[in-house]
This record gives sequence, structure tokens and C-alpha cells, in this order.
Amino acid sequence: MFLIFFEAQKYIIMYGRTSAQKFLFFLAIILFSQSCKLDPEVSSKTTDFESSITVVSRLVGEPNMLNPALTTQANSRRVMNQIFSNLVHYNTKTLKAMPMLAKKLPIIQEITEGDNKGKLLCNYEIHEEAVWDDGKPVNGYDVEFSIKAILNPRVGAAPYRAVAISFKDMMIDKTNPKKFSLVSDNYFLTGVIFTDIQIIPEHIYDPKGIMKNFTIKQLSNAKGASKLAESDSRLQEFATGFSDEKYLREKGFVSGCGPYFLEEWISGQRIVLKKKQNWWGDKLSAKYPLLEANPEKIIFKPISDVTTAVTELKAGSIDVMTQITSDQYSALKESTEGQGNLNFHEPLQMAIYYIGLNNNRPKLSDKRVRRALAHLINLDEIINTTMYGYAEKVVGPFHTSRPYYHKDLPLIEEDLEKARDLLKKAGWKDSNGNGIVDKEIDGELTELKLEYLSSKAGVTGQKIGTIFKSKARQVGVDIELVVKEGNKVAEARTKRDFDLFTSGWSQDPSIDDPYQNWHTDSDTPSGGNRFGFGNEESDKIIEEIRTLIPEERRTELYKKLQEIIYDEQPCIFLMIPSGRMAINKKFDFIPSVRKPWIFENKFRLKK
Repeated sequence: MFLIFFEAQKYIIMYGRTSAQKFLFFLAIILFSQSCKLDPEVSSKTTDFESSITVVSRLVGEPNMLNPALTTQANSRRVMNQIFSNLVHYNTKTLKAMPMLAKKLPIIQEITEGDNKGKLLCNYEIHEEAVWDDGKPVNGYDVEFSIKAILNPRVGAAPYRAVAISFKDMMIDKTNPKKFSLVSDNYFLTGVIFTDIQIIPEHIYDPKGIMKNFTIKQLSNAKGASKLAESDSRLQEFATGFSDEKYLREKGFVSGCGPYFLEEWISGQRIVLKKKQNWWGDKLSAKYPLLEANPEKIIFKPISDVTTAVTELKAGSIDVMTQITSDQYSALKESTEGQGNLNFHEPLQMAIYYIGLNNNRPKLSDKRVRRALAHLINLDEIINTTMYGYAEKVVGPFHTSRPYYHKDLPLIEEDLEKARDLLKKAGWKDSNGNGIVDKEIDGELTELKLEYLSSKAGVTGQKIGTIFKSKARQVGVDIELVVKEGNKVAEARTKRDFDLFTSGWSQDPSIDDPYQNWHTDSDTPSGGNRFGFGNEESDKIIEEIRTLIPEERRTELYKKLQEIIYDEQPCIFLMIPSGRMAINKKFDFIPSVRKPWIFENKFRLKK
């Protein structure tokens, strides 16, 4: 280096400064290229730096498990999205369905003859490169097993069974088991069913091969499957093993064909995922964006307390935070740390907030009582007080962006006089003068006291509950706000052990299938109809919606269903929230409106 400097000085004296600058530039190029040759690790270090990205992401609560057939919990799905793969899913930017584990979107044909006439034939092929962690190929037998596990009536998979039950048979190509065909009912979402079903390895989750003894054809008939489960104990044997603790949370047993594997789970502290070496999807991600996986590690930290999470976000202990309460979000945007280190995003989410009512409880079985409670809500107050304006009003279970959203249904306004009148007509009055209305139920004087269930992490829900409680007291209804851990709230909803609870639906980009949340068949412990809603008329409407019918007819049915729900008031619909998300500026990522909004596998360091 000294000799180069000496030569440069001599060059300046002899030929002038401009020519010397050219000389120095030329020498710099030589020096750089020589240093690269002398140190063969320079280029690999740069690559290692890029591939050693670690993303630390906050979860609002602890996942209850990591078995994709047994849980719909949002915290669990957030983690499982990185471990397991779907055949197809929605593009996080365009929201259009596209292949993931499959090579192409399914080729769907109507069957015109034979026993399956009128049904649909769906043809798939899985990537040749796709393998499980032990190197065994992912094939049609794994897909078949994943469907049969869900259809097993002894397995607690009712939410997924509601969509998987449309599959009636399956044929696997014996010469190439990565090719297979599924026979489906005439179901309008057949092509995107697998956006809800993650594929799991048969040889790991069913080591005894129990489910090989049964067919999709047998299990897709709900009544027949139920009888079969009563007579054949093997279905219960599989269900017991499938729900064993090791398949819920243990490294090596929680196993998928996604880019990451479970390295560590310390309850209440962290869940660490590590990218697989030589993951097969790396070769295909340029053509198949859903297979993109950049960080070497993803660390999920369950932090239910928003203030604690914001503090860690400011300190850089976590990189990503969603579901920030509106007041904390506004303050964070104005803070020195927020302006210096964070990017903020507020997309209108594909989600609806609501207050769920247990229609089967004697106190809430009369729809006049449920409507009276709805008249206690001032949506403007709720949105401005709890969301700082980051929300939009909604009157039913479908997103306002849907073409079939029923805009003609009037919003239910706050009206305490109407609420009192409805309660009176339903037989509720304050007979003893203590300020709480009462009524004789089953021969016993019962006061209208209700428990309002909210999770510790659900600060917005707690605020809504506090406002609700205050308004209810004015009409003689006593509401007690009960705050529990998120998993306890989920357990209570599953068991239908609640009066009221606050929650939200995240929705897919595809058109809505109301079966899971509104059909009476879904009013089961693991089903999505937690309200006890439904009758023969609403069930028939839902069943017709799910068939391939003209769009105009489906829109008509959607609106009729909304009218029934509006009249029965099984829930109090509140608002569509704007996402309040913050991401460390060192990362290059734009949140999606597709749940769960943040996809850590796509994070890159900014150049």
C-alpha cells in the first residue's frame, strides 16, 4: 500500500492532478479485485450476512398448539404458516389465488357421467422438489392423509371439516404419486379449499398407518362417518395419538414441508423457528413467490401487554408489532423512537370486530333482549374512543368491500328508550327496585346480570366492555367485565361457557363461505357458530350459496342471510379496523391486507 501511495505522488508531480485521479481510480479497482482474490471468504461473508437475518415478531398471546388440523387460533396460525405449506394460497400483494406446494392452480372439470355425475374433478400436481425434513417426497398420499385426518369425526377439526367435507373421493397416480385427482361436491370454493388446509406428513403423524384403513369416500359422509366411529375404535385411537402433546409443540414432531422448523418453544418467552438447510423451495421461489423465505431465524415473542410490547419495540428488542392499540399507536408515531426507527402501516383489514352473544342462555334466548343490547352501542363513540378513528362501521358479518354486503340494512343506533321498551316487552322489569331488571325463569326470579368476557391482550375489547357496561346500567342491565388469559377465553368460547364476549373475524380474500360460522352443523364445541344461531331456512340458504350458481342468485342469497342475521341479532356487529402496525426501518416489507398481515418469511434487509 505504501508503494502505491508513493507511485501516486510521483504520478501527480509528473502528469498533473486529473490524470493522477484516473490513476488512483484504476489502482483502487486493482486493489479491490486483488483483495477479493486473496480472501476467498469476502463474497461468502456478504451472502452469510444477508442470509443471517433474524426477525423478532410479537404475538399478542401464547399459541395453544402447532397442529394445523386442530387449531384456528390466530397466534398459532401465525407460527404454523412458516412451518407448513398449502397446495395453493393467496398472493400477499394481489390477493389472487396462486400455487404454492402445487405446480399450478387446480384444473377443475365437471363430471358428466357415472356415479359422480354433477360433481367436480380437480387435478393437482406437487413440485418434484418438494420433500419432508427427512428427505421423503411430499406426495398425494400426504394430501389424502391430511384430508382424512380432518374428516375423522373423533378429531377436533370441525372448522376445517366444514370445508373438507366437500371432497368425496381421491385418485392418486400410481406411476407418479405427486399427481392426484379429487372428486368434490359442486362447491363454489373448490379451487381454493386448500388455502385453509395445510399438508402434514402421513409417516410422522400416523406412524401406525391407522388412517390407511379408511377412505375419503367413507369419511366425507358425516352421518356414515359418525356411525363408523362408533363401531370402529381405530378412529378414536388415531384421534388420541394425533392430539398427543408431542404433535402439538415438540421439536421433531411438529413437522411440515415449509421453509422453517421448530427449534425451540419456551412457554411465555419465545418460539424460535430456524430455516432448513437446502430447503427445496429456494430453487422455485423466483417463479413461486409464496415459497420465498429470507430470514435464517424467526423468533416469535408472546407479549400480551401492549405497553410492554411497545417498550420492547422502541428498544429494538422486537422488530414487528401488529394489533397496537389506537392510543399507543398514535403516541408511538409521535415518539422520537418511532419517527427514527419505525415504519407505520394502517391498511383497512379483512376483519370484523363484534360482540358475541350466547343465544342459548335463557337470559339471551329472546331476540328482543339481544336487540335491546345492540341499542346500547354508539358506534361513533366506540370507534373514536377505542380506535382513535381507525375503523369503519359495519352492520353484518361480511366486509363492506364485498359486492354482496347489504348496504340497505340500517345501522343499529344507540337508543336507550328503545332498549328499555324491548326489555319490557320481553318481560324484564325491576320488580324489587334495586335498579336491575328481573324476570321469572323456570320458577325462579332472575336478574339480568351478564358476564362480558375479554382477553388480557384485548385492550380494545376491554374498553368496549367498559363503555357497554356503563350504558347497560342505565337501562337496568348489570354487565360484569371478566378479563382472562387468551387461551382461557378461547376455551370458554369452545365450551360455550359465556354470556358475552368480544372478538373479531379475519376473512380470506375469496368470497365468503358462511357455513363455518352460521350453519347449525357448525354449532359444535370446535365449530365456528359459537352463538347458537340458525334454523332450517338459514341452513338452506347457506347450502345453496355454496354451490356453483349464477353470481346474481348468490348475491340475492347472501342478502337474504344477512336479513335473517340482522333480525335475530346473534351478535352485535361493530367495525372493520384499520391495521395498526409498526416495523423496524431496517427491514423491507409492506404488510398485506391478507391475514395475518405480516409474513416474516418475506422480510429482507434494506439495501
